[in-house]
This record gives sequence, structure tokens and C-alpha cells, in this order.
Amino acid sequence: MKKYALLLLAGLTLSACGSAPGQITGNGRVSIGVAAGDATSFVTVTRAFTPAKPGTPAVPGTPTTPGTPAVPGTPESVSFTNTAPGVVNFTFMTRPGSDAVYITGFRITRYNFNGRLLAVSDDIKKLDIYVPSGYTCPERDSLPNYQSCQQITTDLKLRPEVQPANGLPISGLSLGFAADLVSEVQRTLAGASSSVDLEFFGQSSNGASVVVSATNIQSTAFREGN
Repeated sequence: MKKYALLLLAGLTLSACGSAPGQITGNGRVSIGVAAGDATSFVTVTRAFTPAKPGTPAVPGTPTTPGTPAVPGTPESVSFTNTAPGVVNFTFMTRPGSDAVYITGFRITRYNFNGRLLAVSDDIKKLDIYVPSGYTCPERDSLPNYQSCQQITTDLKLRPEVQPANGLPISGLSLGFAADLVSEVQRTLAGASSSVDLEFFGQSSNGASVVVSATNIQSTAFREGN
């Protein structure tokens, strides 16, 4: 699993591998990590080759021996089968003290398809993912995943029992890239791979724009058979 920790500032995105920085400066209110589990993003393509088989001519019969009819030959044939392509599974989690995040879409920013950089579009695919804030509270276990800890009481006082902590990991988003490699294996008769970079877009619970990246997501197609 590849992990990407990102410090997201309003209007400015700083990204780095490893853990999110211990401090957030300026007007930064969001610190979120995204993990791209690409270990299952593979497919196996099997080629079956059957060589041509020559036919046999007819053999005329004799008074004592029955004849045999001609048997036509069969041309060589090639067929392919493949396993069910695996997917990349994404998990999002806020760091301690982070605002909650609404992830509303994503786009591909780089697509290396078996050594060739493909053109990518600016089109954003829609999503609807809520990532709770980076706080814990006594009622956290009873809260649904789409709700953060309430930090202020009804009389507008801060709740001291609400403390910064890693937010709940939110999973459930899966994207498929391995399936695209099946035709490449059939074309080249060799294994194939791809590498993808993504950007996720959304807003924080305080209305700030959020952009979070996941890079170098790997997918593989294995070639088997004759």
C-alpha cells in the first residue's frame, strides 16, 4: 500500500510522502492522508495457441476393404482468457486537528500506459465522500462515519473532552486500471503495466478548497499460456 500524506492549505497545496507535518502554518485548516492500495490491481491474461492440423485425403475402397472419406484440415487458432481484473482501493483519513473534508471529485493528471504517456482530460469525475475531522470524543464510537465530533456545546462553549486525534479512516472508493491492460497484452503478447497520478477535489467543512494527490499508482497485467 502506498501512502501519501498531504498538508492542504486554503488555496495552496503542499504534498510530501510520509507523515503529515507536525505543524500547519498560515491559514491551513486541513491535513489529510490518502492511501492507494494497488497490490490487488492486476490481471492475468492467458493465451491459448492451437497449431494447424493437416487434413487427410480420401482413400477409395476395394472389393475387400472399405474406403475412408477425406478429413479436412483445421487452421491454427488463438484465443485469450483473463482473470477478473483487480482494482485500486482508496482510504482517506484526516490528521489530528484537521477540519473535515467533503471529497466531490477526482481527475487523472498523469497516465503512463505501458511506457507511453497518454493524453489526460481535465474532466472531473464526481464523488461524494465525507472524511470526518481529526478529533476524538467520548461518543465517537457511536457516531456514524458521516459525522464528526461536535466541538462546541449548544451554549457555544468548547467541549474540553474533544481532543485532536487521527480521524476515522474512510474507505469504499475503488478504481479499476488493470482491465485496460488486457488488450495491450493481447496486442504485444507480453506483460504490461501502467502508472497513474490522481488529484481529488473538494471542500473543507469551513468552505476552503481542498486538493489532495495520490501518485505512482501501479497496475500490472501478466501474460501466461503458449
